[in-house]
Amino acid sequence: MSWLKKHAASARVIAVIALGGLAVTGCATNGYVDEQIAAVNSRIDQVDARVTTATQKADAAAADARTANQAAQAANTAAQAAATDARTANQRLDQVGGRVDALEAPPTRKPRG
Repeated sequence: MSWLKKHAASARVIAVIALGGLAVTGCATNGYVDEQIAAVNSRIDQVDARVTTATQKADAAAADARTANQAAQAANTAAQAAATDARTANQRLDQVGGRVDALEAPPTRKPRG
């Protein structure tokens, strides 16, 4: 008789035990799953905190940019008003310039005679 026929029952028991052991070790325990989920949740919380901080900084930067834009618009308006005043002053100066030249010219005297 062959060795397999003599020990078939023992071989089956050993095979069942081996497969059962492999099947049991392949399953995750509740504790292991909970640890892994806790680690992932911790990472998610860290990323969420970073995103919140970045969002707050972006909002603050946007508010600063709006304030700077308003200040730039006010400065532009003031500069345009100053340019208008300067043009008006130059026009008046040009008008007065002819009169000043006439007053500075020596009088023309005619000799008596």
